[in-house]
Amino acid sequence: MSSDQWSLLAALCGALIVGGLLVAVRGAVPVPAAAAAGRPPSRWLVRWQAAQAALPEAWARRYRYIVIAAALVTVGAWLIWARPVHGLLAGVAVLGIPWIWNPAGTSSRQIVRLEALAEWMQQLAGVHETGGTLDSAITASATRAPLVIRPQVRLLAARLRVGANPVQAYRQFADAFADGAVDNAVMLFLTHAQDHGPGLSRALQSMATLTEQEAISLRSLDAKRAQVRTGTRWVSVISLAIAAYILTNPSWGEIYRTATGQLVMLLLGAMFTGALAGMRKLAQSKPAPRLLAPLATAAGLSDGTPSAVGSRTTKPTSQKAKGALL
Repeated sequence: MSSDQWSLLAALCGALIVGGLLVAVRGAVPVPAAAAAGRPPSRWLVRWQAAQAALPEAWARRYRYIVIAAALVTVGAWLIWARPVHGLLAGVAVLGIPWIWNPAGTSSRQIVRLEALAEWMQQLAGVHETGGTLDSAITASATRAPLVIRPQVRLLAARLRVGANPVQAYRQFADAFADGAVDNAVMLFLTHAQDHGPGLSRALQSMATLTEQEAISLRSLDAKRAQVRTGTRWVSVISLAIAAYILTNPSWGEIYRTATGQLVMLLLGAMFTGALAGMRKLAQSKPAPRLLAPLATAAGLSDGTPSAVGSRTTKPTSQKAKGALL
């Protein structure tokens, strides 16, 4: 490497060190609880969480190792090819492996959650039908709820056992999922907490049936998209393999070692990434929109009055379930 390249590498390392120190200092400074509760999440953080949530669970769980591998590949490619854009794009390619291998997204998480929610509501209906209250039914289901939602159900049951406001506990349960399907069930809980209608078991069974039908429809749609995902996956892999061969071939890749070639290479990489992201967005199933506004602070529900998005009320959206409850 030339002295200029060593200078660029040193500058990059210095910037990373300074950035790490700033993050460490920011993390060490305590944030007031009220300020933290009222502060909306960053838009980029929300997008990043949504992108990770769209991945299969196995990929999302191991993504930290992919980040470490991408950092090593970035530095290694820079040192081997002595060009920063080569290293940058190599690292981005490694970071994007989960999305390249799953180019059109998958609804598997959403499907499994819907099926688990339907099963859990059937459990609640069975316990409530024997004479138990809604809170006792939730507490009894904490140990046998479906695995996908069991941690959240256990936390809800624990809050109810210690005497928390049921309305606030239900809303916190909904916020843990941030899913419109869960909001629909929670709105049923909220309606019962206010009206104490006699038809809760029938309403829960109706809601469970509707949720299960939604999961079946979504699974059918996801199966039809499997062929599109397979074709897109291999087109992306073959395109990356061809690009890697061109860049590593001395006779073809020499043009990309100039300053202009580096800019062109960066532009082509950005276009390829944008095309994959756009195609994924078009083919991805959007989650059900939320029906309840997220809790801003715990004090906002101290009066026991739930709030909903826009002009929606906290009545269940299913007319069948609503009629059974009342």
